[in-house]
Amino acid sequence: MKKVLTSGTRSKLAGSLWSAAVAWLPFALGSCAQAPVPSQSMPPVSRAPSLADAVPQYSVEASWPAPLPKQWLLGQVSGIAVDARDHVWLIQRPRTLSEDERGADSSPPRAICCSPAPPVLELDQGGNLLSSFGGPGSGYDWPLNEHGIHVDDRGNVWIAGNDKADHQILEFSRGGQFLLQIGKAGQTGGSNDTALLGRPAHMEVDVATNELFVADGYQNRRVIVFDAKTGAYKRHWGAYGRVPSDGACPGEYAGSGSALGTRP
Repeated sequence: MKKVLTSGTRSKLAGSLWSAAVAWLPFALGSCAQAPVPSQSMPPVSRAPSLADAVPQYSVEASWPAPLPKQWLLGQVSGIAVDARDHVWLIQRPRTLSEDERGADSSPPRAICCSPAPPVLELDQGGNLLSSFGGPGSGYDWPLNEHGIHVDDRGNVWIAGNDKADHQILEFSRGGQFLLQIGKAGQTGGSNDTALLGRPAHMEVDVATNELFVADGYQNRRVIVFDAKTGAYKRHWGAYGRVPSDGACPGEYAGSGSALGTRP
């Protein structure tokens, strides 16, 4: 007897054939296709750490340092150093405060607040003032525009300045006692002078050799090394280890003393 397929039977058969074809399709295509993935929650995809993850993130700590005594205010902070005790040392520029900001310091006082803080301040990690000193005194030339501070392994404090007349480096004890001056205010002899500096930008003591390395500087064009105990000259060099030259640099503005124009 000849069997007749009804419309319902044909639909079921077509569905079965379609299901079988879909099931065998991955095997027919080999590696070019994958079986359907059941619907389920996928585990999070891990990624390799990027360079951005390794970059330190900084934020402003508005409450640091703690309020200073005697209604002192800071001017421009031009240097910061951390000593072996993890104390933080600042050098700042009292002259950069406006007349209104230093109202209590005028004679007679024009306001109840405030007064410039001393140029050098020692703070603990919490920002609390531990000691302070600095300013003109006997036996040394205090810089007109304070710039740069370094505290060596003995706890002595080195400071400099970058005014057009600041050609000296000063060393003090951590208590503010004057110890040594290298160079002279208002006197410079060029990048190959072994006694005078030219607006030194920064300095650091090499503990192993007890040598003071000076980036000299905003006017001169060299690194110069001194004995950190006596201040005696030891050696110097310019760019690429060559003898420094004070001649005009390519692209230098006439009379500027800098390839980029007037230096800060």
